[in-house]
Amino acid sequence: MRRSGVLYVQQVAVALGVLLFAGTGSVLAQDLTEETYGPMMAEVRLLVGDVSQHIDNRYWPELGEDLDKMFPIFRRMEAFWTARGNDGAVALVGDGIAALREIGQAGVAMEVAPAQAGLTNLRAVCGSCHEAHREADGDGFKIKAGS
Repeated sequence: MRRSGVLYVQQVAVALGVLLFAGTGSVLAQDLTEETYGPMMAEVRLLVGDVSQHIDNRYWPELGEDLDKMFPIFRRMEAFWTARGNDGAVALVGDGIAALREIGQAGVAMEVAPAQAGLTNLRAVCGSCHEAHREADGDGFKIKAGS
């Protein structure tokens, strides 16, 4: 169901405010293992596709819903890599969170070009992390040894 623009902007502003100040903690990483990390990445891949479609079609409320799902996933990734002591991966996740914020701010302003730029940044960060920290494993991927 589509929501009014003003209501949406208010809801997204509140959600962004909460997420901008949300902290990470070991509780986020407790149930995340190498085995469960892969399916979480599959969820991110699907959500990135949704984000792209929602930006292209100017479905701003749905974009907000996508981001509501993605921020907690990225916080879990951040906690996972922090627990592993991988500062490089933590920094990349931080860059991903910054790209999500960029998309969110563009969504609040209902501006397509800045939202697409944020999505391009997010995809670049994801690609960099995948190159540095994953490798092919049969039909899928696994976290590289030493990551």
